Amino acid sequence: MELERGNGPGGSRRALFTALPGLLLAAVSLVALAMAAFGRYPMWPHKEFTLAEAAGARDEAEVVRLIENGEDPNARYPVREGLVFERAANLTPLEAAVLNDDPAIVRQLLARGASADGTSWGVLRCVAGSRVAPVLDEHRPSTSPDCAGIKTPWD
Repeated sequence: MELERGNGPGGSRRALFTALPGLLLAAVSLVALAMAAFGRYPMWPHKEFTLAEAAGARDEAEVVRLIENGEDPNARYPVREGLVFERAANLTPLEAAVLNDDPAIVRQLLARGASADGTSWGVLRCVAGSRVAPVLDEHRPSTSPDCAGIKTPWD
């Protein structure tokens, strides 16, 4: 009877070994949370987005934050592989948003100073998906090229 309750020889040791994995997990979690409070992320990578990466990842809040912090919505930024293409590329935020067919990001970028004029508008319009094309059409410049012969900067 005493062995069933864990009070017999080795019972308390058995209880300790049973609880040990949970105690270790709790300790590691507490250390990780404490490190995260100070900007260190031991269990997951934390890499800042460039403005084009934020646009490519469809992170509208990050796009707005970066522009409000002084990032140029017309500059080219490096974009890590897997966010827009299967390879790394240098894109403008507007190119990244158009390639991902995200009208909300395109609207934010255009409202916050991104420009799409002449040739750049033509390239964007020629690769635009069905959701973002009407947004670009609202900003059509007076001279816009035909899609025939358009070469994209990321080719």
